[in-house]
Amino acid sequence: MKHKIEKTRLDHSILHQSRKIYFDNEEKLERYIECLLEWNEKINMVSRTVSRETLREHIVHSLLPIPLNLLRNHTEWIDSGTGGGLPGIPLGICKNELSWILNDNIRKKIKAVDDIIDRLNLDNCRTIAKSISLIDIKPATGIVTKHAFKIPDLFRLLGKSSWKTILMWKGTIDAEKEILESRQNFHYKIFEFDFGKEENFYEGKCLVLIRKTPP
Repeated sequence: MKHKIEKTRLDHSILHQSRKIYFDNEEKLERYIECLLEWNEKINMVSRTVSRETLREHIVHSLLPIPLNLLRNHTEWIDSGTGGGLPGIPLGICKNELSWILNDNIRKKIKAVDDIIDRLNLDNCRTIAKSISLIDIKPATGIVTKHAFKIPDLFRLLGKSSWKTILMWKGTIDAEKEILESRQNFHYKIFEFDFGKEENFYEGKCLVLIRKTPP
């Protein structure tokens, strides 16, 4: 099956906007980092060797859909495979007018995320501790996921649920390969990062927007 893949290259101005959003919400996002590092000493939420600076970059990375205005079509989003709460908790902090569901099938991680949500007073966030294959995704709920699934695997888990929008954080090469491997003829748009050699954290990474129907 031939897939139509639209590609857009993002320059450094988008990264600058995402970092501004981080600094506008710095107090609560820094508290999130503190909670995440604290829990990481008890259970493996993120890499044991990850630095605070790298976690900040992961959060800025998580916030990129906001300056791109990619969250506008849904008032509720589910972050599946959330792990330690990325990207859902930073998005929940910075887009608190939207509802966020943090989903993972590893219950001890969801227990930690529940504690973080409570400590940060994130009234717009809640959790579900089970496979996304067991959740009936309605058209009004968008899906975000950061390096948690291969594209065909996520389609398989979603089955015949009525989702309309998926936003995935991926490596660019993997994303194109997985789209071509997929048997689903959806609408794919890849946002490639062209932030310069000094931003090596973002090299080879992208956002993938998947829609069932044309935008």
